[in-house]
Amino acid sequence: MTNQSATRGMRRLTVLLTTTALTTGALSGAAAAQDAAAGAAVQLRPISVEAARPAPVEPIRLGAETLEREQPQTLRDLFADQPAVSVSGGSAAAQKLFVHGVSQNKLNVTIDGAGQRNNVWHHNGNLFLDPGLLKSVEVNPGVAPADAGFGALGGTVAFETKDAADLLAPGRTAGGHVTTSYDTNPGTVRGTVAGYGTAQGFDVLGLVTREQGDDYENGKGGEEKGTGSDLVDVLAKVGYTSPEGHRIKVSGEYLNDDTVRRLRPNMGFVSADLNRNDLTRTTFTAQYTTTAPTDLFDPEVLLTYNLYDLKRPNESGYRRPSGDFNSQVESIGGKIQNTFAIPMGSLTVGTDFSHDDITVERFHFTTDVSEEITQAGLFAQATVEPVDRLTLSAGLRGDIQSYESVDGQTFDNGGLSPNVSAEYGVTEWLSVFGGYSYVWGGLEPSETALFHAQNYTYAGDLEPTTAHNMRVGVRTDWLGFGAEAAYFRTVMRNPMDWNYTTWTRINGEDLESRGVDLALSYTTDGAGISAKYTHTDITYGDRIALPGDYNMGTAVGDVVTLSGFYTIEPADLTVGGSAEHAFSFEDADLAANGYKNLEAYTVVDLFAEWTPDPMAPWLTLRAEANNVFDAAYVSRASYGQTSRVTPVYEPGRSFLLSSTVRF
Repeated sequence: MTNQSATRGMRRLTVLLTTTALTTGALSGAAAAQDAAAGAAVQLRPISVEAARPAPVEPIRLGAETLEREQPQTLRDLFADQPAVSVSGGSAAAQKLFVHGVSQNKLNVTIDGAGQRNNVWHHNGNLFLDPGLLKSVEVNPGVAPADAGFGALGGTVAFETKDAADLLAPGRTAGGHVTTSYDTNPGTVRGTVAGYGTAQGFDVLGLVTREQGDDYENGKGGEEKGTGSDLVDVLAKVGYTSPEGHRIKVSGEYLNDDTVRRLRPNMGFVSADLNRNDLTRTTFTAQYTTTAPTDLFDPEVLLTYNLYDLKRPNESGYRRPSGDFNSQVESIGGKIQNTFAIPMGSLTVGTDFSHDDITVERFHFTTDVSEEITQAGLFAQATVEPVDRLTLSAGLRGDIQSYESVDGQTFDNGGLSPNVSAEYGVTEWLSVFGGYSYVWGGLEPSETALFHAQNYTYAGDLEPTTAHNMRVGVRTDWLGFGAEAAYFRTVMRNPMDWNYTTWTRINGEDLESRGVDLALSYTTDGAGISAKYTHTDITYGDRIALPGDYNMGTAVGDVVTLSGFYTIEPADLTVGGSAEHAFSFEDADLAANGYKNLEAYTVVDLFAEWTPDPMAPWLTLRAEANNVFDAAYVSRASYGQTSRVTPVYEPGRSFLLSSTVRF
């Protein structure tokens, strides 16, 4: 190690240790104050850990009840009823997430708190997960609180997996289930075996899923090559809660999909090439919390490890760089925070850090390449209710980042990220809300797979990416009826881009997303219906964002969704369905850049689920009819058609049958 590198390393280590020590000291002081107060016989107010913190700008929340009812099989199924969230189509290896048209790599995305970087290859997705394992999903589109994490340029998406307590039947201390399913298109067989239990403060969960399937047929009757599945997912969790309420939880997940894909998984055939695509995600987390929080002591300590490994071996004998490489993104991270009760509300303060090691094994060069990114931050977020019907939230992050780029340069930067939001109840059933955030995002992680094809350099004057986010609107909630209308706008300055003539990383033009979200719903016991609409305009520089603006955004236009369910109590039968309609999208910028206009489509899905209680309460049977009208369509977030590129069409009509046996 050179003296310069050693100095940089010591500087980063000092920052990490200092921020950690400061927050640890704050937590220790809070705990000591708690003990002193207890010794003086002062009763501290317990804080509920189950209730969601009031949020003036409400996130999109998918809770356990919704996920259990919808039983999503893919990432796209998961957000089928959320027009603000788009998922590109094709195989699981190709699916990417967009919020209001903004690409996933400009969002802070986590699974159980572990960061999920979207910087491996623009033809591959990397949000690799099994929706069947999820307990909840929370999306902050745009305006996000300071404690939601670093790099939330366009918002945050947080996935949380299930614990043993989420699966145990009431009154039971041990249990398990076996779920099997068969999907007619593409003939996919899926099986899950799980066991879980609690004893003497311990809780344990073990779950294994195996899925195999062929290539599916689209609505035109054509086979979409390279879309089959060969999936293994293993999840294990061990937790312990002491009599005093101290809780420690350790979890690990291994997920692998190893099969033949298209050379470019997110596209139809540019050529007839297929390539092995071996994709693995390994995630470990360790967390400390308390189930008996008080005014002064409500901590969370979290350590995370995430490894995203993509292997694309050169089994076809390519003589030039053509998508064959091995790449790893290894990330460690952590957070220490405490929530204090303050007059009229709560205050969360803490520190977090992350370190990414990125490597690319290049088959067509004599050298491999790597990058390292280190981030550390301090944050505070307060939420108060100063007067009746008024909720205020304000927060501030301070971050530093050290980026060691592929060409040997080091970029050290720092910045502040404030946010503020408010909600006021005009009446008991009508409220108005608004929020604003400024986000300092540092240098975004580079797309590592680019390095397999060329020796890239970084411009010496690169500026960190920043974003202005705004969301304002009105909502109502009265006797089961809900409605919301909101205007949103996100403007990013200095996003990372590339000069493909000089093979140089540069700052790009402004990326802007703006539009409206509308929602209507009615929910009662055992039934519900909703309608949602999102209009999004997204531009990059002086034109609309195009599919080729990788890691920026993509035009999605107007999308409306309808969904509903009804439980027939005497028969223990729940029926429901959903529909998505994407309006046609025409723009001169599409034609000027070689893309065809986006065609309208309508997709309808139906389901029925039966638990024959009390005859067989341990059994659940489910049937789904998906894409009922066999529509031939391309997901709005997918790569569009050009003279050279055929888009990936979504699956045509299919029928899914599943059964779950609990014991």
